[in-house]
Amino acid sequence: MQKDRRQDSQLRDAIDRIRGYLQKGKKGEPELIYSSTLIEICRMTESPFGFVLVKHDQDTPGIPLKLIAEHFSQSTNILNIPENITGDLGLFKDVVLNRRSRAYIEHELEALDSGRENWPHLHNLLAIPVADSKSLFGVLCIANAKEPYHTDIAKRAWPLMANCACMLRLIEQQNASLEEFTRFDNTRGSWKDTLNQVQLACPTGMVTMNANHKIVKMNPEAEKIFGINATDAANREITDFIPERYANEHRTQTFAFAPIRLEGSTSMLMEGRTNDHKRIPLDVSFITYSDEQEQYFLLMIRDNSELDKVRTQQETQLQRFKAVADLAPIGILQTNAQWEGIYANDRWCEICGRLQDQVLGLAWIGALHPLDFEKTVPHMRVAMSGGKEFSKECRLETPKGKIVWVEIHARPLFTAEGDINGFIATIIDCSYRHDAEEKLRQMAERDTLTGLANRALFKHRLDHALDRVGRHGALALLCLDLDGFKNVNDSLGHDAGDMLLVEVAKRISRCVRNEDTVARVGGDEFLILLEGLNSADTAAEVSEKILKALRPHCIVNHQEVFISTSIGITFAVGETQIDAKSLMKQADLALYRAKNEGRNNYQYYSPELEKASKDRLYLGNSLHHALRRTEFELFYQLQGNVCQKGIVGTEALLRWRHNVRGLLSPDDFIPLLEETGLIVPVTRWIMHEAFFQHKKWMDEGLMGPDSTISINLSRRILHDPQFIWSIEGAIKDSGIKGSNVIAEITETALLEDSVQINECLKKLKSYGIAIALDDFGTGYSSLTYLKRYPIDHLKIDQSFVRDLLTDTEDRAITQAVLALAHSLSLTVIAEGVEKKEILEQLAEWDCDAYQGYLLNKPCSATDLVNILEREQKVQTITQLS
Repeated sequence: MQKDRRQDSQLRDAIDRIRGYLQKGKKGEPELIYSSTLIEICRMTESPFGFVLVKHDQDTPGIPLKLIAEHFSQSTNILNIPENITGDLGLFKDVVLNRRSRAYIEHELEALDSGRENWPHLHNLLAIPVADSKSLFGVLCIANAKEPYHTDIAKRAWPLMANCACMLRLIEQQNASLEEFTRFDNTRGSWKDTLNQVQLACPTGMVTMNANHKIVKMNPEAEKIFGINATDAANREITDFIPERYANEHRTQTFAFAPIRLEGSTSMLMEGRTNDHKRIPLDVSFITYSDEQEQYFLLMIRDNSELDKVRTQQETQLQRFKAVADLAPIGILQTNAQWEGIYANDRWCEICGRLQDQVLGLAWIGALHPLDFEKTVPHMRVAMSGGKEFSKECRLETPKGKIVWVEIHARPLFTAEGDINGFIATIIDCSYRHDAEEKLRQMAERDTLTGLANRALFKHRLDHALDRVGRHGALALLCLDLDGFKNVNDSLGHDAGDMLLVEVAKRISRCVRNEDTVARVGGDEFLILLEGLNSADTAAEVSEKILKALRPHCIVNHQEVFISTSIGITFAVGETQIDAKSLMKQADLALYRAKNEGRNNYQYYSPELEKASKDRLYLGNSLHHALRRTEFELFYQLQGNVCQKGIVGTEALLRWRHNVRGLLSPDDFIPLLEETGLIVPVTRWIMHEAFFQHKKWMDEGLMGPDSTISINLSRRILHDPQFIWSIEGAIKDSGIKGSNVIAEITETALLEDSVQINECLKKLKSYGIAIALDDFGTGYSSLTYLKRYPIDHLKIDQSFVRDLLTDTEDRAITQAVLALAHSLSLTVIAEGVEKKEILEQLAEWDCDAYQGYLLNKPCSATDLVNILEREQKVQTITQLS
């Protein structure tokens, strides 16, 4: 286990003993250094045998390198080696064993004696080089330990090897210097004078001290540094001006004969002290020389106070810059002339999603998105080469694949000579702006619920498609509307409706091509643009796909929901001059026709549809003035008792006598009244008009006191909060009773399953008003209506009654309705009775009442009076006879 060298007391003691050997021995002898080091390493590692291999003195080209084995150590027996015998150590080939080498530490090594023993057998050999940064001095080998050596031993012994190499190098330099000084002294004889002159003129402080580390002299620059003249400094310890950090530091380390130095070190940074005890930073170098057999140290000293001050200021500024750069909300990068990143702040790394080493060098370029590389780097290079600023918006890609939008700005850097020396670039993360722009674009062009195109984007694409329809072929526009979507919203809630719309959007999108456009332009309204069509059949095929795709149920809030759609189709071809607005109007007209044709189908636009639409618009506008202009009239149709053959009441039917088109059928304007909401005020007018008329007939004796007047109520009037008050007021104002009134409602009004409608019907019942279910059998004919709502009468639609004598299905349906109604104690009124045979058949089946052309065609109140008077005469004659 390797020890911490700072705590390895055995290692420190070994180094101290080696230096002690050197002080006792002769200077300049490498043998003593090798032998002392070998002794200590054998002692530390408990090795019984060791030796040192040094290079052969002769270094002639062409002659193989030889090693000389010398400086032996053996702890148990005296080693005897024949002189100059070549051997093979296994690890080292062609080794010369040198008999001439002797031990210098008498109490540790015995003299080598020849002729008695040969080279011992080696095992567990560990070889440690003795070298410095310049050359290999030798190899120290230990062997024959009981346990195999661990490599940690070499690491632990490194200070010993470094100490040995340092001493060997110093001896080599001293020998060379001594030889040079001797040569210089013999030739010149004036080196002392020259040295004195150098010291006097040198701008570096120079201090000469003897082997005892006492100051001999100082040059003027040294006097300035330490604040003392040379005379006062003479014979003072060097420690007075260069204090030691620990005892004997200068003698054993700093200014020792063979100090341990770091590789490549030529000077030492130390702390000095002036004569007035002021601390100063120093840079100290020294050389040793001899004069008259005395050793001296020549110290060359530079005061680093100003340098440290400048360095401190620079470091402070650098820290300030780094703090500001790292706190800046922008990324900063600096490059050299080769575009290699040499600095990047934290924000740059954060935006790029990379570490420092992943953006320095040329690695920063790799953060650019591949699609933006060619659009950015070449233009940036042109700008930097021209000494101009560069700015561009581009994308970066992080190692995790995240795309980051940035604004990059770059400015070239220049040398003092004006040459371009790299650039500084900044990046600002503008992803948030791109995200915001994308969201705004989505909001402006996309439906937020389904992600489809919205009306604005669809119209833009339709305009573009119409501009090129002549070049790219015909286009088709499909307008879709979901059937019964309002019921889903009302019954399951708007959240469920939104889920259904999302699913419908997905199914529709799968039915078209990628180049086609699907848009949601309203609540449940969709538009589809098909371009480049070669045949009109393509639009039909797409429509069929959509109808089929919507046929399976959808799961909404864990419930099955079935949905269908109606589709209107129109086309635009090259020779057609039409704008987007007109084309969308045509598709909407075709959709309206599909709705009227029973829904869940598709219909094409035709000019006749547009004519009908214009007619509807004209009538719709006229309806707003019809009530004010008293253009509405009431026609009446009698209702008779099947068995007793008498008149039981009338039904009030609305007619519109248009000032231009004359008398219009209810089918021409009743739906328009429903759509526009005008049905509410018109129904109030009908109630007052019909009730007053009925009361008049009763007063005139044309109607019995128990006769009834029937009025038709739409679903919309039942939702009117003022309706109950209106009918109550009409009854009171007219003077009739509630039992004289029958309120007729259709099955479609009950589809909603509304609590409000049920409450409204119950309120009518509380006034004595009877409730009749009109046109029974033509709608959903749900028996639930008969149970859930307070129904009094069933009116069998004329479509079943008219042909019941000849059509077996109509006959069966009529009989079934009669049987059902009687089982529920309901009164049955048959509509559309035109023949006596039909009336007789109804009488046979116990039908309660009837109405139809057999009694009268719908007519005005004046005409009905004549019919009633005639009917009274007939009844009177019948009774008299």
